[in-house]
Amino acid sequence: MKTRISTFVVVLAAALVVVAAGGAAASARTAVSLPVVQIEQQLHAKGQVSDGVLSVEIDRSDLGTHRLQGRPVTAPFEINGTLTFQPLSGGRALFNGDFPLKPGEINGFVDALLRNHLAFQAEHQHFYDLTPEVWFVHFRGLGDPVSLAAGVYAAMRSTSVKLPQAPPPHPHTPFDVGRLKTILGSSSATVGSGGVVTLTLTQKQTVRLDGVHLNQNANAETNIAFEPLNAGGSLAAAVPDFGMFAWQIDNVIGVMRAHGWDIGCLYNQETAEVPQLYFSHDFKVGNPYQLAQEIRDGLDQMNVE
Repeated sequence: MKTRISTFVVVLAAALVVVAAGGAAASARTAVSLPVVQIEQQLHAKGQVSDGVLSVEIDRSDLGTHRLQGRPVTAPFEINGTLTFQPLSGGRALFNGDFPLKPGEINGFVDALLRNHLAFQAEHQHFYDLTPEVWFVHFRGLGDPVSLAAGVYAAMRSTSVKLPQAPPPHPHTPFDVGRLKTILGSSSATVGSGGVVTLTLTQKQTVRLDGVHLNQNANAETNIAFEPLNAGGSLAAAVPDFGMFAWQIDNVIGVMRAHGWDIGCLYNQETAEVPQLYFSHDFKVGNPYQLAQEIRDGLDQMNVE
């Protein structure tokens, strides 16, 4: 009996050591962070940190007025880019971003990416009927986060973008943000310029990018934007950007078409991504909460958090 008790004690002690080691490892992962201030200084733009990922939105207000299906489209709604930095061990970061461009800016921007050792991943439009045309280039990098930010800034300087930029200090929207979050099942919502509300959701399945476990908040999530079209917020333009796996596409798009949504595009935006995500920007105008419910019907065809 004594031998059995001794054996149990040894096994229990070993298990406690494993648990402690696992807890220490988890704490180490949690402790990984970014030099946010230095990154923002290099970019000449400020952002927000969510789930450890720094996300910086760059509005192209310098591109003038755009129209989609006859309606004006503002820069904070759909003429903007997102620059994200995911912290990694050893002081490194994964950068993943996209940037909106005039057709005449594309080649110079890509040249600047390559000069600064950033990977050129994709080039496409989000809406086939947006006028004038806006093209989006997706790009990524892996390494020292401050150096990555300097390279991104150099690429932006090849365009006419206005810098510095920062989120509005006191954003306001006529929408009931809590109601939108409840309908969509999202725990993350931000209010930007012009009352634009953006909500995000991520797939439950693990994705790797460039060999790194990708935090999908690093520009690979589903984001849903609502722009108020009247003072009371009863009329909105909405654009979900679904981040889907190949086997989810037809079901999601089928639901959205059944609800009368315009399908703006379908594309992949990252290379060296496993499994591959595909993105579709859809567009519709109506009551924001009805639109949110229709988007939720599309999300129900996916495996989102």
